[in-house]
Amino acid sequence: MRAPRRSRAIAPLPDLIAEYAFLVDQGIDPAVMQGACEEGAARGVSPHMILLHAGHLSATRYLDLLHVRLAAPSARVEGGITEVVDVWSATPAEVAKDVVAIRARGNAALLLMPQQIDWSEPPEVRRLRADRAANGLLRRQPDMSAGAAFATWQVLMAPTLPGLVLGGLLVAPDTALAALGALMALPFLLIVGLRVLAVVIILRRPRQRHLPRVPDAELPVYSIIVPLFREAEVVPGLVSSLRGLDYPPGKLDVLLVIESVDKETEAALRRLSLPTYMRVVVVPDVPPRTKPKALNYALGLARGEFVVVYDAEDDPEPDQLRRAQAAFRSGPADLMCVQGRLALYNARPGWIARQFMLEYAALFDAMLPALERLGVPIPLGGTSNHFPRAVIEQLGGWDAYNVTEDADIGIRIARAGGRVRVLDSTTFEEAPERFAVWLPQRTRWMKGFMQTWLVHMRNPGQLFREAGLKGFVAFNALLGGIVLSALIHPIFLAVLIWELAAGLALVPPDTALGGAMFALALFNLLAGYASAVVLAVIAALRRDIGWLIPNLLLVPVYWLMISLAAYRAALQLVTQPYLWEKTEHRARHSVGARSGGRAGNEPKLRA
Repeated sequence: MRAPRRSRAIAPLPDLIAEYAFLVDQGIDPAVMQGACEEGAARGVSPHMILLHAGHLSATRYLDLLHVRLAAPSARVEGGITEVVDVWSATPAEVAKDVVAIRARGNAALLLMPQQIDWSEPPEVRRLRADRAANGLLRRQPDMSAGAAFATWQVLMAPTLPGLVLGGLLVAPDTALAALGALMALPFLLIVGLRVLAVVIILRRPRQRHLPRVPDAELPVYSIIVPLFREAEVVPGLVSSLRGLDYPPGKLDVLLVIESVDKETEAALRRLSLPTYMRVVVVPDVPPRTKPKALNYALGLARGEFVVVYDAEDDPEPDQLRRAQAAFRSGPADLMCVQGRLALYNARPGWIARQFMLEYAALFDAMLPALERLGVPIPLGGTSNHFPRAVIEQLGGWDAYNVTEDADIGIRIARAGGRVRVLDSTTFEEAPERFAVWLPQRTRWMKGFMQTWLVHMRNPGQLFREAGLKGFVAFNALLGGIVLSALIHPIFLAVLIWELAAGLALVPPDTALGGAMFALALFNLLAGYASAVVLAVIAALRRDIGWLIPNLLLVPVYWLMISLAAYRAALQLVTQPYLWEKTEHRARHSVGARSGGRAGNEPKLRA
């Protein structure tokens, strides 16, 4: 794994001008060089980065001039080996020191840009790196990976619970039904309780204070990792968005990560004129073919002190990296992650996309800030997660076998004693508009929640000790409650409809216990809808998408769709646990990205 390039003090302006004088001698305009040195001194980056980004100097030309300046032949010397020197991340003086040290060892120095370094690695080295990316966490901490066998009690639970239910119904049907009803009601109650707390917290939440802008010279090197798979159509919009980030280009390290089998996306990237700080990283086809495996692979090649994950269709607000840095600087010592808010940019969304937009508003603008305020584990969103690189390495990277690696790593942060802060900055995404696109995505989410619950409940006692009572209850309420409520919801609804149709709902129950269970089920159903609607309404008004509120009338239909995805996920958990169903995205111009407008429906977050 490559060491990150630490932010360092740039030499005084006269020293910079002297250090880069060889470029003027080789034809660079003195005024241009002077301007690059002045800008580099102000921003805390090397002048050659300014020249390369502005197009005054090509990477090939800079390498040639360095070879001449340092007399560093690229051919291997007799009896020695070739050692690579990264000339993007180091000043000419630092490169010269590396070359002298390499030659003192009897070896040859090969001056390369980061992308060339990636390509120069032998295939066997890349495959070994890919194997570590896929199986590193599984080997080092098997209890934390969905790739390991589950606990014995979990394996036994699957056949035992149905057996107990069937036996209870045969022996004592009234008691068994009451116990089963109470058990089924619990996840609904937990979810309703969390939503009510979120409503109270968001209504009482003080306005977030504006954090001061971090000076350019103090900003660290930031690695942006963007996993891509079959995304040829959207990469132009993605690159455009990343170009628009308000961050010194010399301190950006953008890794566009593709699978080796994805020739279409690779060709689309090759056709683009990528800036020097962007590079294409090709991951060897080592199973499982998942996003977290690609993230782990790219992390080993990243240069930054900080890392953020974006998706192919993402359009982050330009100052998000700066805001994240300000949050880390002002936050507590145990702040391990900053989560950006996610919203959706579909200009004329269909009804599924409208439900999705309301769901995102409730989650990222209400529920996650409430979980932050409560100090309980936060399952992260799949994108816009900002980390100090050391945190990811300390946690062992992402779990390549968990199809919601984001939720999993949020729980692992809590177990490690860390905190997550929700950032007042938005990343815009595309909402799925067709059922055929929505269902595989939601199936993957539900399957990942199941995996995450099973992983962290392998040893409930250890989870309790590490997360505490509050964290233990919140984890089970959130992930366990989401899954169980989705599985149980259609059963509740079917029973209620049957009793209403048969006229049994108006008949006095045979027993007080039966009446209590029916009342509890009805309360859960109504309270579940009501709490979800109220939370969505508040979040929608704060996001200025109040025009979507009438669509909440279709929440019962949407919840049945989620239940279908949950049952499909349960089947996949047994038959295809590591299958990553790809979400299709369209070219950004067709849905109205931030750069192109949102047809008057742009969702801004109201303070």
